[in-house]
Amino acid sequence: MSRVRICVVAAAVAGVASPVGVAHAGGYSLHVLANGQVAWTDNLFSVPDQDPSGVLPEREGDVYYQFRPGALGTYETPRSVHMLSYDLEANLYTRHNEAWSLQHIASWRAFFLTSPRTELGTSAQFSTGALTTLSTRGAASDGTVTGLPSASGESQFTSIDVGQNLSYTATQALRLTQGARGRSFSTESIGTETTGIEIGGNVGIDRTWRYSAASMQLSSSFVTLERIVAMTPVESNDQVNASAIVSWRRDFGPRWSSLLDAGATGIIPLDEGDQLVVQPTVGAQLGYFPNWGNAGLNLRRSVAPNLYLAQNTISDSAIVHAWLPLPWLARDVHRPRLTLQTTAGAQRTRLIDTATGDVDSGFDVFSGDLAINYAMRDGVTVSLRAQHLRQVAAEDASMEVLGYNRNTVMISITGRFPDRLAAEVPTRESLRVDRSNVTPVGEEAAPAQAPGGGGS
Repeated sequence: MSRVRICVVAAAVAGVASPVGVAHAGGYSLHVLANGQVAWTDNLFSVPDQDPSGVLPEREGDVYYQFRPGALGTYETPRSVHMLSYDLEANLYTRHNEAWSLQHIASWRAFFLTSPRTELGTSAQFSTGALTTLSTRGAASDGTVTGLPSASGESQFTSIDVGQNLSYTATQALRLTQGARGRSFSTESIGTETTGIEIGGNVGIDRTWRYSAASMQLSSSFVTLERIVAMTPVESNDQVNASAIVSWRRDFGPRWSSLLDAGATGIIPLDEGDQLVVQPTVGAQLGYFPNWGNAGLNLRRSVAPNLYLAQNTISDSAIVHAWLPLPWLARDVHRPRLTLQTTAGAQRTRLIDTATGDVDSGFDVFSGDLAINYAMRDGVTVSLRAQHLRQVAAEDASMEVLGYNRNTVMISITGRFPDRLAAEVPTRESLRVDRSNVTPVGEEAAPAQAPGGGGS
């Protein structure tokens, strides 16, 4: 533990003492990233309200601090953009020094204009460290609700995620897409180890009209899931997941857009004795895109392997999210000083037993996340944020996710120095048919604090 404390203190000092980054008007820029946070939570270890076993720690609150120094480099050529970053996340607790933890996150993203009609995007991320239930790395408006570990004690993880996507504009109305992805997530805690690996690809076609668009996507992946629990047989599954989805998008004026999709996912077992599982998927989405920011409602039923749990899952979710400017202190409509971010929703997750083909009990998550942000200057933002999480798990669920309640309040300051990027990977995916909210190639996506911008 002494090594962890030394590294945590070094990380904090590095975040304060690092020299100001260097930006060049030419093809590259170097930046220092800094993020500091102080927070209070009423359930530090995410302990369930009831513990019939009597082995879990008591529910208690604590004040904790997070320091996340990092570095960012960008590089641009006439036909490509690269962004390379590294963060060191240190979590410190006032009354529980034994819970101090570190995470390392390194990532690379790139965009290539491979021809006048084709665009290629690539990404890679590696992260490792202590698995914590109090991660606040995601924005308050990221639009996701997920189950989190509870009372997990000393748990380490390693995650690798690489991806590639190619888009070919055959005609003004017809676009072809191709993608590939590989990801791995492994955890190790007292008495339990999990490993999840997924490697796959997809192809799609998109046909647009003036206000509407139709698309179809086919995807397939090889998945291996393994859970090792002390004193029990090793659980291991090898499978192929295949899915087909058709969708319809529609623009309603310059601000509103919608999407409907339907399809099916099949889990094809490769282990003798397992059963073929086929489940329907469906989704509906409504998006709002003002001059600055965005908001949306997402209803979805999805089937996918959960690499953290090392199990196949069916998830039904209803989520609303927004990142919108507030009218006060505004300089202009494209550079607000005061903004609101929020995500609220519920998700019901059930486990698929591939040995029998049955859908077993699982857990439900109810989440609310709200942040008020003040941009003190370009690249420096102060935020006040509050979170509520309620997780309800079935007593017979075979997994490490337990039910608990937690409330958290935090104040943070985020900065990038210097603020201006020499280059930024453009945002090219869009819910809108007219693609009016994609990032023009060769331009910075947005000011540092804007949705889609290069915040830290």
